[in-house]
Amino acid sequence: MAISSIVNYPITSLIVAYFVYLLGLVVYRLYFHPLAKFPGPKYAAISRWHEFYYEVVKKGQFTFKIQELHKQYGPIVRIVPDELHIQDSQFYETLYTKAGRVDKYDWMAGRFGCNTSVFTTGPDELHRIRRGALNPLFSRARIVDLQTIIRLKIKLLVDRIAEFQRENKVLPLNRAFMALTGDVVMQYCFSMSYDHLKGANFEKTMHEPFMAASISGHLSLQCPWVPKLLFLLPESILVKIEPLYALVFRMQADFRRQITAMKQGKMNDLIAKSSHPTVFQELISSNLPEAEKETRRLQDEAQLVVAAGVTTTGWALSVAAFHLTSNPAVLKKLRAELEQAIPDPAAPLSWLELEKLPYLTGCVHEAVRLSDAVSTRNPRLFSKPLTYKDWVIPPRTPVSMTIVDVHNDEDIFPSPHEFRPERWIGTPKTKDGSSLERYFVGFGKGSRSCLGINLAHAELYLTLAAVFRTFTFELYETDISDVALAHDFFLPSPKLDSKGVRVKVSKA
Repeated sequence: MAISSIVNYPITSLIVAYFVYLLGLVVYRLYFHPLAKFPGPKYAAISRWHEFYYEVVKKGQFTFKIQELHKQYGPIVRIVPDELHIQDSQFYETLYTKAGRVDKYDWMAGRFGCNTSVFTTGPDELHRIRRGALNPLFSRARIVDLQTIIRLKIKLLVDRIAEFQRENKVLPLNRAFMALTGDVVMQYCFSMSYDHLKGANFEKTMHEPFMAASISGHLSLQCPWVPKLLFLLPESILVKIEPLYALVFRMQADFRRQITAMKQGKMNDLIAKSSHPTVFQELISSNLPEAEKETRRLQDEAQLVVAAGVTTTGWALSVAAFHLTSNPAVLKKLRAELEQAIPDPAAPLSWLELEKLPYLTGCVHEAVRLSDAVSTRNPRLFSKPLTYKDWVIPPRTPVSMTIVDVHNDEDIFPSPHEFRPERWIGTPKTKDGSSLERYFVGFGKGSRSCLGINLAHAELYLTLAAVFRTFTFELYETDISDVALAHDFFLPSPKLDSKGVRVKVSKA
């Protein structure tokens, strides 16, 4: 008995101490934390367990829960113990543009397993170095020069669509678009692609591993030890336990092989034959610090750059195609403009010329707005106090807003869920006289805005023009639920049982 008491006493003491600690933490967060006076539910002030529930258990529903909290508590809400969320379109510019260079929230970096990519980099100083190396590679001038590659891939896409027309087969259009964007960005990054455009029924695209990284990302944030543990397992076991992580790890390994081959000179002949510079070869030979060229670091960068090039643009094209096909009046206006501007559908298209077409430009804007490129919140950290209305937000507090909230703001975009290219024609204004472009935030704003905006614009203009100048589609067992935001996995997702945007094809 004496020995048992000696053993149990410290264990009991530890348990009691732990519960005292938890009680003290709850009291601190409720009454003494710097954010204690901000609006929000008590459970959000105490812990992140509600976030875990909505993100992991309910599968990407926290974005919608935050919207509910704003209806209850107002435009500024404490959504977790240390973070504030603001829902006010007028404030977006202040938070993301006027504030200049700010830090990102390090806690968010573990979402994709690419912690050292430019997108996930927290400190502003390090972000400048990484972003500075990439900016010239995705400049407008560089993407103008890349048009030859984009046109070749679009020509292959058009040929494949024509094949589905001849054979009267159902075309999985969203998969075709993902194959296109994947082949383009891989060609630019590595001077090679997986030729997914040539695949039967577009069965393989890079969208699957990136979507897997997004879906598993919620668990990775809440329980960062999970991917680290799974990564130690043999792939044969991992596939059975968690197929999503298996896809992610395979993709990461593939990028690592490509970068290693470049460093070892095994791709020199392929790169020498390329008609364009190659992103990662230029990074490897750049004046970046050697630590920034470490293979694992460049693997993280590859995952980010390729993901951004595949998923967001491919989904925007899919959303545009759905709305154009389901709205004959809108399609008729677009086709009339395209037929006048492109008398010969076989003629080479120019991104710079297509940008001058007002209705096509409106379609591109609506495609980006309605596709919700990033559907989750995006926190920023300020070194000084930040003022929002009557609230003074303490320094280093993560403050976030969500693109979806701005693009669905009825005061800015009347009937926000409707595809209305007309709203962008001319010099559009909001009802208070502000420029509508101010609220076009699909690519983000400020120093951390989307790196690939020029590549995305070029692909959107060139692809929509080529496809809708050439073909007419009829939706096949597809409705608005196949493109409407239903789950926030950082990347937007429609209902989980969606079969995508599927169409039957005929000539324009």
